Amino acid sequence: MTDRDEWGRQPVHYAARDGDVAAITMLRGSEDVNATDAEGWIPLHFAAQGGHAKAVEALLDAGADVYAMTDKGFPAIYWAAVAAGGDPVSAIRVLRAHGADPTRATMRTYFGPKSPLYFIRQTTSNPVIQAEFRDMP
Repeated sequence: MTDRDEWGRQPVHYAARDGDVAAITMLRGSEDVNATDAEGWIPLHFAAQGGHAKAVEALLDAGADVYAMTDKGFPAIYWAAVAAGGDPVSAIRVLRAHGADPTRATMRTYFGPKSPLYFIRQTTSNPVIQAEFRDMP
């Protein structure tokens, strides 16, 4: 197991953030792909946030928990939907193919728990992203 930095992250967190599939593959034997940082983020959250679909797939294949949430209840499917770069549509599709459920009310708000889908529909104006969730109630 690799030492953690001041944010509680290991190299696999940074490999995921960068979408570095080769590094993820190399590190998966020595690091926990479900290790949380100081805010409850696992490498999958970073890969999803970057829209790194191939890194998302590599992490899920290595045993990453598709249902893992940050300390505030944000799952990877949410981060993929609000990704500013990469290929968020492909990341969403990979996550959904592995069972990610954006309808689960896991995100803590002042008004009680809300689902990622609620926030995606309220805050994401990208019609391509919206189309990925059109089949959801």
